[in-house]
Amino acid sequence: MTIISSKEGHQGTSRETEDYGTKQKIKYSIKGDDDMNKKWKDFSAATLLKWAAMLVIVFALSLPVTAETSHAANTTYTVTVATGYLALRNARAYDEKNEIGELYTGDTVEVTDSSGATYWTVYSPKLNKTGYVNRKYLACASDSKTVRVQSGYLALRTAMAYDSKNEVGKLYTGDTVYVANTDDPTYWLVYSPGLNKGGYVNKNYLEDASSSASGQTWTVSVAKGYLALRTAKAYDSKNEIGELYTGDTVQVKDTSDSTYWYVYSPKHGKYGYVNKDYLY
Repeated sequence: MTIISSKEGHQGTSRETEDYGTKQKIKYSIKGDDDMNKKWKDFSAATLLKWAAMLVIVFALSLPVTAETSHAANTTYTVTVATGYLALRNARAYDEKNEIGELYTGDTVEVTDSSGATYWTVYSPKLNKTGYVNRKYLACASDSKTVRVQSGYLALRTAMAYDSKNEVGKLYTGDTVYVANTDDPTYWLVYSPGLNKGGYVNKNYLEDASSSASGQTWTVSVAKGYLALRTAKAYDSKNEIGELYTGDTVQVKDTSDSTYWYVYSPKHGKYGYVNKDYLY
């Protein structure tokens, strides 16, 4: 056991170390104390710097890397299947043994990692589980389209084929759908929030949701009578689907034809063709 005491005298300060076994006394002069203090300060500063550098490195390495997945991280997607369910898996592989949950059309998941080409990491609030799902069956509201048909309806189908037997829903002009899969050149897999159903639709009857609101607005001007809204680019009473009067407005979508422009009429909630000479 060692006891360190300090004694002050006329000659300066000395330190006395007393060992119970040897009773030895070691005296250090003031000059010796100054040297030791300087060395201790130098040692302490160098040590602190080293430790600080090590802590910075450890902290940096502990930060999660999200640069590649930030575009979809923490984004909510809607499960979209035409039939059956979407499996939540504990591995990135199609295997019935790795299924840990069943997700159906309308269920939502939070994407936490979208770096995989096929399987994304998601959290399912419904199941309170995290796992992998095939991203081709997820739709997001940010990728929405608006239905546009000249007449009738756009069929929502269980298969990528034109067949009355596979129809599961009817979509009309102005309805919104969320796109999940665009691999097929004709039929896209979509989710209909209005019907709360998933299925396939002919992509040729979809347009960007933003374009229906951002099209250039024109005003109808006729000397008398009305301007016909038509299903075809032709003057024929049989193709009339609406009457537009002076002061009515339309949103122009296509001006490629020299006579008939394709427009959307907010008044009727319909798309069709009008003679451009009566718009200003």
